[in-house]
Amino acid sequence: MTKTIETAVILAAGRGTRLQPYTFDIPKGFMPVGDEKLIERSVRLLKKNGIKNIIIGTGHLHEHYEKFAKDNGLTTFLSPEYASTGSFHTLIQGSHLIEGDFLLLESDLLYHSLAIESLLEDERRVLILTSGFTQSNDEVYVEVQDKLLVNLSKKKEELNSIDAELVGIWKISSDLLKKLKEHHQNASDGRNKDYEIAIAKLSNEYSVGVLKLEDLAWCEIDNQDHLERAKEKILPRLD
Repeated sequence: MTKTIETAVILAAGRGTRLQPYTFDIPKGFMPVGDEKLIERSVRLLKKNGIKNIIIGTGHLHEHYEKFAKDNGLTTFLSPEYASTGSFHTLIQGSHLIEGDFLLLESDLLYHSLAIESLLEDERRVLILTSGFTQSNDEVYVEVQDKLLVNLSKKKEELNSIDAELVGIWKISSDLLKKLKEHHQNASDGRNKDYEIAIAKLSNEYSVGVLKLEDLAWCEIDNQDHLERAKEKILPRLD
C-alpha cells in the first residue's frame, strides 16, 4: 500500500516575463483558462484527491497568493530573492514547512486530474510524472532506463535517448527532500538552478521512478502561444 500523502507544494515565485503584459498585474498562476484560474484548478484537484496541506512558494506579486491562501485555508512562504534565484532555492526556502512525503508542482500548469490520481495511486515514493511528446515548444525531455530517471534536458543532444516529456508534477519522499537540502547547501550553483535539475543530479545516487501517461492532457503556460494552445487544445479535454 502506498504511503498516504496529504501535502503538496506549489512553486509560484517566478516573474512570468514571457507572459507579459498579463503578468504585470497578476502572477502566472492567476491566469484564467476557462472558468478557473490555474491556481484555483490545481488547488481544487489537490483537495479532491485528499491533499489537506497545500503550501505555495511565492515571489512575484506574492500578495495575490497570500490573499488566496487566506481565503482557502492554505499556507504560503515568500522566497525573498526570487528574482535572482532558481526554483530549487524557492523549494528549499519553504522546506521547513514540509512534513512527510509530498507532491511538488508548478503554478503554471493546466492538467487533467488523472495526473494527481496516478501519482498518488503508484506505490513508489519518488516519482517524476511524464507524458508522450506534446510538440508544444519549450519541452523538457526525459531519458529513462528501467523505469528510472537517468537525465533530463531541454537539449536533446544532451541525452542518450528521448523517452518522454517532463510534466512538472512530482512525488517527493522526505528522504529525498533531506538529500536535496544537503545538495542545495553544498552545490556551488544551488541558489541558481531549477529544482528538476537538482533532482536529476541526485538520480545518480537516489532512484527516481518515472511514471509515463502517454496521452495525458496537460500543458505549461509560459507564453502567449502556450496560452492559446491551452484554451484551444487542452481545456476541451479536461474533466
